Amino acid sequence: MNLRLVLLFRGAISLLFVAFLLFAPISADAPMGLGRNGYFALVDGLIGLALWFTVSKYPPARWLSTLVFADAALRLAIGVFGLANPDIQSRVLGSVVYYGAVIMLCIALGVAGIIYAATKGRQALPNGPRSGALTAFIVSLGTLLFALALIFGLSTEHSPRSIAVALTAVLGLTYLVTGLRFKR
Repeated sequence: MNLRLVLLFRGAISLLFVAFLLFAPISADAPMGLGRNGYFALVDGLIGLALWFTVSKYPPARWLSTLVFADAALRLAIGVFGLANPDIQSRVLGSVVYYGAVIMLCIALGVAGIIYAATKGRQALPNGPRSGALTAFIVSLGTLLFALALIFGLSTEHSPRSIAVALTAVLGLTYLVTGLRFKR
């Protein structure tokens, strides 16, 4: 697989989902539940696995490969859970447990990614020094900020939607720019 194409595809899919979230109507008949987010998380997780497979071909990028795999596995788990339990947000305890787990995993993944990008990202790769470290840092910081935004921003019914739009837009743009800048 071509790393550049996978990055561009993942970025494009993310930005399409952002457009969908921005323009999809919010109503009591069609709430923004985990069902819709589950489909995106599942597709994004599958693309993340393709990204992991592509990155794992470069032996010096082993640290990045581990990080990409953890991110893909988290997104796949969120997608499968969201599709299996689309109405969990309507139950208080289920919602607390779900968001608690997502927040804890995103904090762990974000902190691990920032540490990896700061330490292991100094190794040179075939496409230049620290190739992938900036992208890993931005994605990890976005994941960490997403978790913190969920902690402090769940006061209204539509807050998770706004937070998801912000994170997905940042990640989509990061993947697109990285794919465009990646050497062929």
